[in-house]
Amino acid sequence: MNAQRLRAISDYNKVASTKTDTKDPHELIKLLFEGLTDRIALARSALAKNDREGRAEAVTKAQKILFGLRDSLDHERGGELANNLDSLYEYSNRRLIKAHVREDDSIFEEVMDLMVMIRDAWKQIPTNHEIGKVQ
Repeated sequence: MNAQRLRAISDYNKVASTKTDTKDPHELIKLLFEGLTDRIALARSALAKNDREGRAEAVTKAQKILFGLRDSLDHERGGELANNLDSLYEYSNRRLIKAHVREDDSIFEEVMDLMVMIRDAWKQIPTNHEIGKVQ
């Protein structure tokens, strides 16, 4: 694992520990998606305000979260789904770079829509804790 990814994982662990003391991986992924969509929204807002520094910071943080999401994938157990998500996260990372460089809100919107769709689907997955409540 390269140094950038290690730093990204460290950053996520710090963010997650400040928001919650849960060790539930499902909850941590939900928090990553919330952080990701928040950062994309910040990048779009900064673009509208012509705040290049703010946009660069938001895009960088969004990229770090995408690295964390990619690293969280279990390719052995997740199979094709994990591979597809990995490709989607990599695509989203490339699109964020392009949106930032071209100052193109439509690309930011595209990535936001994709990540909101995945985030909302993730929220619908019952956790082991929730399944225990139903039984």
